[in-house]
Amino acid sequence: MKNTPCAQAALMSLVVLCPTAAIAAVDSSGELQEVVVTAQKRSESLQNVPLSITAFSAADLDTRAIKGFFDYATSVPNLGFGATGDGSANSRTISIRGVSGDNTTGFYLDETPLPDSLNPHILDVERIEVLRGPQGTLYGARSMGGTVRMISKQPDLTSFSASLHTGASTTSGTNDPNWIGEATINLPIIQNKLALRANGFYDREAGYFSRRWPTVPGGSDYTTLHNIGRNETSGGDLSLLWKPTDALSVTGRLLHQESAYNGFALADGTATNLTPNNFMQTRLFDIAEGGSDRWTLYALNIKYDTGFGELVSSTSYFDRLIVEREDQSDVVSFLFGLDPPVASQITEIKPLHRFVQELRFASALKGPVQFVVGAYLSESNGQFNPGYYPPNYVAGLNAISGYGSDLFFYQNYPSTIREPALFGEVSYQATDKLKITAGARWYEIKTTSSGIEAGAAAGVDLIDPPTTLTNVGVNPKVQVDYKVTPNAMVYATAAKGFRPGGITPSVPTALGCDVNLEAIGVTQTQAHRYKADSLWNYEVGSKTSWLDNRLTVDGAVFFIDWKDLQQQILLPCGFQFRANVGAAKSQGAELEVHARPVRGLDVSGGIGFQKAVITQASSGGAVSPQQVGDRVYQVPDWTGNLSLTYTHSLNAKYSALYNIGYAYMGSSKSANNDPFNPRVRAPYSIVDGKISVTFESWDVSLVAKNLTNEHANLADNRSIAVEMPGRPRIVTNQPRTIGIDVRKSF
Repeated sequence: MKNTPCAQAALMSLVVLCPTAAIAAVDSSGELQEVVVTAQKRSESLQNVPLSITAFSAADLDTRAIKGFFDYATSVPNLGFGATGDGSANSRTISIRGVSGDNTTGFYLDETPLPDSLNPHILDVERIEVLRGPQGTLYGARSMGGTVRMISKQPDLTSFSASLHTGASTTSGTNDPNWIGEATINLPIIQNKLALRANGFYDREAGYFSRRWPTVPGGSDYTTLHNIGRNETSGGDLSLLWKPTDALSVTGRLLHQESAYNGFALADGTATNLTPNNFMQTRLFDIAEGGSDRWTLYALNIKYDTGFGELVSSTSYFDRLIVEREDQSDVVSFLFGLDPPVASQITEIKPLHRFVQELRFASALKGPVQFVVGAYLSESNGQFNPGYYPPNYVAGLNAISGYGSDLFFYQNYPSTIREPALFGEVSYQATDKLKITAGARWYEIKTTSSGIEAGAAAGVDLIDPPTTLTNVGVNPKVQVDYKVTPNAMVYATAAKGFRPGGITPSVPTALGCDVNLEAIGVTQTQAHRYKADSLWNYEVGSKTSWLDNRLTVDGAVFFIDWKDLQQQILLPCGFQFRANVGAAKSQGAELEVHARPVRGLDVSGGIGFQKAVITQASSGGAVSPQQVGDRVYQVPDWTGNLSLTYTHSLNAKYSALYNIGYAYMGSSKSANNDPFNPRVRAPYSIVDGKISVTFESWDVSLVAKNLTNEHANLADNRSIAVEMPGRPRIVTNQPRTIGIDVRKSF
């Protein structure tokens, strides 16, 4: 962690100078406030749920100035993340407990499963729940390692409320300001019957990269453009709640968000230096990069209280379109020996449309038995593997490649996934202290893909006819929890996690791809499809409250046995495929503590350790890129966090709040560009702080993000085209950012 004099001064000012604004996690008695979660499809106290969960309340989100994924993800024990796909908007994946890769972590916005690469702006959010361990029984096949849930605030039928928020800040490395504007309103239209809730925002983040190119092609004088990587995000949310009777409620919701960025937040590295310190992107030509990410969610939720349980219908439709452009001039000229180099840009388009319907019933019986049962259907259509590339022509390529035209690359590979499922969990309260739970989910997942690849990069036109792959199975779970005392619970769980197989585009023979496949013992047929992988998670945990509920200590230890491990393998020729490469195990522990030692002081922290290693080096005859004992890719070993918040009254009208937060992410290995020679991502630390003064209905805050100006290696980017040899591009975080926030409530 960098420790400059400026960073020291800023950090000391937060620790020494400040008292902070009131956090809602404390009542007048000084006890910790109860946190209610819905992780098991019913409302329960966090301390009574036999799962390893990190929960951020609305008060936590405000106190820590959390507005996006990076802000909270670094504060969750045993959660890792990195950009493992190509491009920017759709590249992030999440790992929990050492289970990494595409579709291993579920990501939910209210009742709707969404891609884990999504980064919804945090506005009007009730809480965020991170569930560790397989959640396949209640949340489906793509929750192998765990599930992240974002729960939004619902319309209030009784009270009018509104709020405005504006802020301005400056980021190290750019002279342009950042600024944000947000507004929220809750309007009861018919008291206790009909209410409307709406919010909107605009968030402009300045670019902290620069791009330069020869003013005259091949010359030594350069033109430089600053503010590269600027991101402008806007969106809104409209919810209407109708409650015709005390038992029935109907909520319709429309949520939209779009981002536009004039470049990628990628630092140029070298073959021997992966530290993202070089924010100058030197290129051959003036070719702009960047793109847009636009998505809309339509949702309808109906709830009916039968008196002995709640019946819920959740219907949603999700629509997303990503368009990104990348400068490929240098790598295309290098691959085909074009001299002089030729200007070239590649475009990738990724649409996704998903319909989801879930119908479930959660009991509220008087006896010892409770249950949740339901039916689920998801239908998705989109460019999954890996996208749509419009025809991309490079002048003069035909004479060298012999393809027959100057077409460099074209691909169109649509896929459809249909997934019906039936699920249920039943619990039996055997004694006042002992409860036994069992559950299962039956699924049938059908994936149909087809497509075409063409151009000099493919060598010859490749047409893959429609192919369907079906996965059918059951995800079981067994759990026992025991109340040692009213304030202490221990539990043990065995649960299965599952990820479906699929189909990838055929790997062409051009650019040496055929030689690359032969070298690792993989045939064209094997590279075209991959089978499902699965795991068993065994864990023992405890949840305890102490000192009249001024202290909670929660912990768990786990062991995961993972079979037929799926991995994305990028070949030296620039094409990739997915394969089952053997088996792995992950074992570790997590511990979280929340305390209020004295009135006004709130302390929370967590630590996680996960050791995920390969136990079998190959599967199906293919040579694995990893050997027995190697670390599973993309998984940090240690994670930790600490947050200190102090609040007090300045006088009868004014109160103050001081918060300082620290997060640590351990080292990991990346296989994005060369799985046979993985790159090491160094550990990093993030320090944030906030000082607030609250008076009447106003709140004024000084907010500091990344106080020590840490440049973290979040991933070596997997290029849309091919990585330029000797110049890896490193995904990194926003440098030190300090600003002022003003909020007004009505």
